[in-house]
Amino acid sequence: MNSNVVLKGSLAFLNLGELLQLLGMSGSSGILKLTSNHTEHSGFIYMMDGNPVDAEFQGTKGQDVLNTFFGWVDAEFEFSEEKILHRRTIQKSRMEIILDGLRMVDDGLTHKIGQASSKKSSVDIKDASGIPIIKGPLVDYLYIVDEDDFSDGQEIVVQSKFGNWLWVILEGTVAVVRQMPGGPVTINKLSEGAFIGGIGSLKEKTNIRNATVCAVGKVQLGVIDFHRIMEEFSKISQDLKQVLFSLDKRLAQVTTVCANVHFKKIKLHKTMEDMQAFSFSEHPEDKILKIVSGRAVIAKQINDHFIELCELAPEDVIGNIPFLGTSHEPHSAMVFVSDPFQVSSIDLIDLKEEYDELSQTFKNMIVHTSTSLSVTTGRLMDMIKKPVTQ
Repeated sequence: MNSNVVLKGSLAFLNLGELLQLLGMSGSSGILKLTSNHTEHSGFIYMMDGNPVDAEFQGTKGQDVLNTFFGWVDAEFEFSEEKILHRRTIQKSRMEIILDGLRMVDDGLTHKIGQASSKKSSVDIKDASGIPIIKGPLVDYLYIVDEDDFSDGQEIVVQSKFGNWLWVILEGTVAVVRQMPGGPVTINKLSEGAFIGGIGSLKEKTNIRNATVCAVGKVQLGVIDFHRIMEEFSKISQDLKQVLFSLDKRLAQVTTVCANVHFKKIKLHKTMEDMQAFSFSEHPEDKILKIVSGRAVIAKQINDHFIELCELAPEDVIGNIPFLGTSHEPHSAMVFVSDPFQVSSIDLIDLKEEYDELSQTFKNMIVHTSTSLSVTTGRLMDMIKKPVTQ
């Protein structure tokens, strides 16, 4: 290749899930070349704005090829920055690709090639009971103003209580627990680099915690400079604020659905009754849509039923946001809308330019919310092992 190679390394030390996350957070476009001593030919992943759009190996292309690359545990990689003109054959979001790819390796559906023991991804490590452990990127200590220590079992935040504190985990693991009428449910766990408190903490009105977070063993947290983050947040556009609040709203609702799945209290529908399936085909791919009037339900299909993930209202947004790696519509979930239903468009190019100007800490917070949404959605789908009838 005549391209500019900007990153080289081994998947024995930085696995494919982590590598795709790294390239995704930087919004990179180019070709990721994989070379293994155990295969005669190299593999290629084509990246556009931080998202895989095509993969190729020995003349075969597409999502199935990309899935096999997660089994190349000790391959060498090099990433070359260049303009990508490949036709998109992969429609899944970046986070969905990573989670599905790693899950297929864990389940033995993808054959491992190489001698190294496959290193778990920082976005999908699981504990002995199968609960996901979400980690974050490197911590920016310039945004830390103090440190807090917590002992095993100690509550850091409490569901339904007010709080605007923001922390990043420096050492240890915490459990995110949703308190339900039937009892507590551990949704996931967070470890180094992940945030406690997030987009919801930046709302002007009182912020009520939607889950309890408690220490698992000894935990050290870095207190984030809240005023510095708020000053940055106050300067962003209303469109970006609405996107972030809508993303946070989704996470809260999907967390509730996940907890309800634990108790088998889920809504499954053969049809969405008086709602209509919404088509994105009439809208440009470089736009997302803000709801002006009506309501929208995001639903995933399970066999011949639908499960509601969340319900959105005016000021919420629908559509794929590639640079955030969102994992629902239009490719992995359907949107059903009320009648009448009206939307306005938000330019994704302008939105990404604004996002790119944010501090790395603020971007890490946003990515953490998006990652948590993808992981929680994946977990609730895993929990539904068999068709459930009402």
